[in-house]
Amino acid sequence: MRTYILKRLLLMVPTLVGITLLTYAIVRLAPGDPVGAMIRMQAGNVNPRVFEREADRIRQRLGLKDYNFWGADPDRIDAAEKIVNAFYGYGRWVWHMAQGDFGESMQQRTTEGSKDPLDLYVERAHVSVILNLIAEVLIFLIAVPVGLMAARYSGRLFDRGSTIVLLGLWSLPQVLAGTLLLSLLARGGIGLEGFPYAGLHGAGAETMGWGEWFVDTLWHATLPVLCLVYGGLAYLAKLGRASLLENLRADYVRTARAKGLPERRVVYHHALRNSLLPMITTMVMMLPMLLGGSVVVERIFTIPGMGNLFVGAAMQRDLAVIMFGTLVYGTLALLSLLLADILYAWADPRIRYD
Repeated sequence: MRTYILKRLLLMVPTLVGITLLTYAIVRLAPGDPVGAMIRMQAGNVNPRVFEREADRIRQRLGLKDYNFWGADPDRIDAAEKIVNAFYGYGRWVWHMAQGDFGESMQQRTTEGSKDPLDLYVERAHVSVILNLIAEVLIFLIAVPVGLMAARYSGRLFDRGSTIVLLGLWSLPQVLAGTLLLSLLARGGIGLEGFPYAGLHGAGAETMGWGEWFVDTLWHATLPVLCLVYGGLAYLAKLGRASLLENLRADYVRTARAKGLPERRVVYHHALRNSLLPMITTMVMMLPMLLGGSVVVERIFTIPGMGNLFVGAAMQRDLAVIMFGTLVYGTLALLSLLLADILYAWADPRIRYD
């Protein structure tokens, strides 16, 4: 097992290199001039010479300057040189990152200057963690009994009804679900007007006591969590139903029934325990999907989490923030897959990794 874990950890390095290189190339080679757009937005109409000098200075500082490697036309960068500049810039980013320098945000600025991407993500990490932890717990607590009931009453009304509902939930796009929740349940909507429509905390949250702050956070997180939960709940419930049905037809269950054990003990003590194995590992593997979903949810509900920061940076082509977010999300996804394999081997003695 140790050898397998070490191999997987070593394989993460080239995988992350591929993910970050592709992301960097897409951002650098995309058309447009984000530095120029930022200067015009902040300074308005400026003298062309001053504009070009300031833009060149910012590109140089942020590692976005394109160099003329061929020297044929010093005022023109052709397509081949843009690709070479993208690889050069990526190598420069890796070199600085290895020294603990993650660059600086082009858009997120304060009176003291640009902010470090690490600080930006650390400031927002607790928001995304709260949302995803609540979603993970709710998915498991709801999906297990729903899947169990559907398997026990297979072919009956509950099974057929839950199948239709779960299939409908699984087919519902997250963007549409979030919009419907805002329209029907948020304050100012056309239906129940109680839930907040933006943010994760109310006004004056910093002065609230622990209990009041906790209730306020849960109240604000209700709609975002619902938007995060429904897809994973549908998938895990169907997986639990299929897994329990498979185990109920297994030889060891028939043997337990032949011995005269009560049906309740056969289902809950024997079949259910083995049925939970794939559900537990799937919960771990769902973490990257929840993180990806929180990007959409945080944007819809205007929640200041890592996902919202990442989407905003992508829209503004803030390269340092995009690259650090890609590194964070890619690492979490790969570690989640590794943890799922380890848990599966730990829970099922038949699984061994050489």
